[in-house]
Amino acid sequence: MHIVSDTNQKGLQENQTIANRMNVLMIALTLIMMVIYYAIGAHILVTFSIFIALGYAFNFLLIRNRRMVESTWSTYALLTLYMVVCTICLGYDYGFQLYTMSTIPLIFQLKYISKKFNQRDPKAAGFSIIILLSSLISSLYTVKVGPIYHIGGLPPLIFLGMNICIVCYFLIFFSSNTINQIIDFEIMLGRQANFDALTGLANRYRMQNYLKEIFESQEQSDGQASKSTDSSENIWVAMLDIDFFKKINDKYGHATGDRVLEKLAETLRKVCQDCEVSRWGGEEFLICGKGDPQTLLENLVKKVESVSVQSPHGNIHFTISVGVTHKTPNDTLDTWVTRADKLLYKAKENGKNQVVV
Repeated sequence: MHIVSDTNQKGLQENQTIANRMNVLMIALTLIMMVIYYAIGAHILVTFSIFIALGYAFNFLLIRNRRMVESTWSTYALLTLYMVVCTICLGYDYGFQLYTMSTIPLIFQLKYISKKFNQRDPKAAGFSIIILLSSLISSLYTVKVGPIYHIGGLPPLIFLGMNICIVCYFLIFFSSNTINQIIDFEIMLGRQANFDALTGLANRYRMQNYLKEIFESQEQSDGQASKSTDSSENIWVAMLDIDFFKKINDKYGHATGDRVLEKLAETLRKVCQDCEVSRWGGEEFLICGKGDPQTLLENLVKKVESVSVQSPHGNIHFTISVGVTHKTPNDTLDTWVTRADKLLYKAKENGKNQVVV
């Protein structure tokens, strides 16, 4: 839960930064347009641009208070109003109706972001219909009645070029941003699905898939004349368990128990660098490796015994028991892991803090 919350917090901050930058850009574009309106004598649009710029300035307050949906609604309302008024004043051939092409896709991007960060539904479909109708009605109005200002020469071409560039920029920027957010979210989901949140080790699901790949590789090599030793009895699995872990939790608390699990995971990474290591469940861990496991695992047991963990009653030490077995040609995934589990319990019965092969 903490991982998801931290990720959402970071994502919200990133979206705030993007929203602030886009707001600055919209104010800058509005002011640039205002200067051009003044130059061509479109005084109604000069005054109107001031109010639009103030509207974007108000969005900074919404963004600061993390009211991202309201901020986006405000931006789309301002863009739609700007599009309608400019089209009526100057005509459809200035290209302001093209803003529809950028605003509608961005609304649906907001729907994804709102869902991701558990915010209000932006009602993308409803807003899209409003924007589309506004563009259509304002364009048809200027076709039938004509614009307020009749300006010939270069201004229509200049505005059309500017508006095309602005719309293309919005589409490229937000499409790229959306794809990057989806990729980052997929990476996060993949990590949560494959790795243990506390220890950072592979979880049971990932380890099972890893072991299944070993069996699939074995099946493929069975049809070849020369079998690879990497996919035969050279491979082993070891099931290990923390001795007296329940007593550690009961006596020192679950926070200390979590630190024991983290310390064990840290030791496993250092000692078993060439192995696949996973938290199988609770205080049980499963290791898969190649070659002779005896020396490696006995060294692991000694290393763990020397590890100290902080607790409310001072530093404590813990031990592990390990059962290890090589893969046999007739093994299934279940029989292989079950055999390692039985050897683990044999190590427990023999006095714990040892390896049984």
